[in-house]
Amino acid sequence: MLRWYASVGDDPRIAVAQAVSLQRQLPFLYALLIFNSVGVVLSEPRQTPLLLRTLFPLALIAISGLRLLHWLGQTRRRERLRPPEARRRLRLIMLIAASLALAYTGWALTLLRYGDPLRQAHVMIYLTATAIGCIFCLSVLPQAALLVGLIIMPPFVAVCLLQQNTMHTVIAVDGGLVFVVLLRVLFNGYDYFRQQVVSHTRFKRQHDELIRLNQENERLARTDSLTGLPNRRRFHDDLAELVETTTAGVFAVGLFDLDRFKPVNDTFGHHVGDILLIQLAERVRAMLPGGATFYRLGGDEFGLLVSGDAHVAGNVGMRLCRALDEPFTIGELTIAVGGSLGIALFPAAGRLATELFDRADYALYHAKRVQGGGLCIFTHDLESAIRRDRAIEAALQACVFEDEFHLYGQPIVGARTGRVEAIELLARWTSPLIGEVVPADFIAIAERSTLIHGITLTVFRKGLEVARLLPPDVALSFNVSACDLHSPATFDAIERDLLASGIAPSRIWFEVTETAVMRDPTAASRMLERLRQLGIRIALDDFGTGHSSLSNLHQLPLDKVKIDRSFVNDLQAQRGWAVVEAMVGLCRALSLECVAEGVQNAEQLETLLRMGCEHVQGFLFAEPMPVERLPDVIRIIGRRAAA
Repeated sequence: MLRWYASVGDDPRIAVAQAVSLQRQLPFLYALLIFNSVGVVLSEPRQTPLLLRTLFPLALIAISGLRLLHWLGQTRRRERLRPPEARRRLRLIMLIAASLALAYTGWALTLLRYGDPLRQAHVMIYLTATAIGCIFCLSVLPQAALLVGLIIMPPFVAVCLLQQNTMHTVIAVDGGLVFVVLLRVLFNGYDYFRQQVVSHTRFKRQHDELIRLNQENERLARTDSLTGLPNRRRFHDDLAELVETTTAGVFAVGLFDLDRFKPVNDTFGHHVGDILLIQLAERVRAMLPGGATFYRLGGDEFGLLVSGDAHVAGNVGMRLCRALDEPFTIGELTIAVGGSLGIALFPAAGRLATELFDRADYALYHAKRVQGGGLCIFTHDLESAIRRDRAIEAALQACVFEDEFHLYGQPIVGARTGRVEAIELLARWTSPLIGEVVPADFIAIAERSTLIHGITLTVFRKGLEVARLLPPDVALSFNVSACDLHSPATFDAIERDLLASGIAPSRIWFEVTETAVMRDPTAASRMLERLRQLGIRIALDDFGTGHSSLSNLHQLPLDKVKIDRSFVNDLQAQRGWAVVEAMVGLCRALSLECVAEGVQNAEQLETLLRMGCEHVQGFLFAEPMPVERLPDVIRIIGRRAAA
């Protein structure tokens, strides 16, 4: 039993629970003391000394009243107790309980000397009832309850027995038995209380751990595992929250895309690509201001949310683009990638999360396609373009390619012979929904929606039919998009259609641009080599306008090179003339045929002949025309060359 007194408040879990429970029960204890004591004072006879009848009990009642007010105040505050404070409070409760028990017991036992047997019995009942009530109120602190019981009951029983009065003896025996039973109930109740506290604490710990694990899982589910940046899910959640909570303020939504990341993976491996993304995340974290958050949406795509107006968003966007222009150092490698960023402002660009995302995506697309990289902020000037593009995409989705697409052709002529050697076939589209659409518009949209494969196959099948109308020595040249170069299914269909047509594969040219090839040089080279094995010849279109031109000429399986019309237009200038001559000489050195596009006058033709260019194409010979006119035009050009 003595061990209990030394261990008051030692267990932090139980100490806090005891203090909280006593905080609720002690007001009842003091109210019981006050009420019962007032009853005794009012019933005492006049012969009882004034000190015992009034002064001393009123002092005890006043102290009890102050403690009652104290505990009522503690109950209203509902402060969160810490274990050290709980332990201090429990030990103070024991001290005060013992002191008041001694004072009240001494006062009550002294009163037994005065009054008749009835009033003495009242005092005995007062002591017994008060002791039982106090023990019950202190039951969660058994050390205090036992101490109070031992202070009250043994002296009370002894005094009653010394009275040598049968009624007093019966009261003493009953009081002693009640005290013993009460102690047993007290111990059982405290054991149950302690077990409940331990179980609750264990459950709370498990519950807290479960909450912590759930929070950690939620954090991981909203974080990119490679870079540590918030991920796509977090981006869309934060965007939706900003849209819902932002009333008067403005913010910007940005979509960022690396420009040359895929070649890094293909050339140096995915491990280097992963390190580059990690370094990128660290670099962006260091330069982003407060109020801006950078997200990884997947692959080399990133998101940006910025609090502030167009000026703030533009500054952050420019800093981000400049930061990505600086090369990355990975081991002994120095890698430059760069990036494009599209930004949409709330509420100017839209008030819905989907609108803002779509318009930031369009601004990104505009930055890549029109500006060649860098930053583009969505403005109302782009609104009509968006609507036009969406109308084109909807019309493409509903398009019957065989009925709505028709072919134009432009001759490719031998520079010295003047005879038509090939026809470049060009797709033209007249939609019953939106009318005629220029190729630059519908091809870009078709590539974004993967409808380009259907267009390519339609043009190829129609082109094979055109081949039957042309002389067998005239080849057909088809343009192939970047999406086609990465679609084995498209080339399977091309191979089947070519073999079924009976047209000689040597009459077929496929033109690819450097930009299309650079999306995935390895895959593009593999697909082009497959075509060459069929007998199809490959031409590199728009030479000089893409990336790594010399590398492409050396590594790709090519037969021809087409010099872009922009260089031919500058032939009259000394620098332009030197550039074209260098291109022609390079093709000759690599045993590649050379075709000059955009030849419009005899002076340009004469200059190209002196350089040794073998093939030309342009308005000097014929403009693009419906394929039905091609047989007549070929004959006219042939007669002109013969003359």
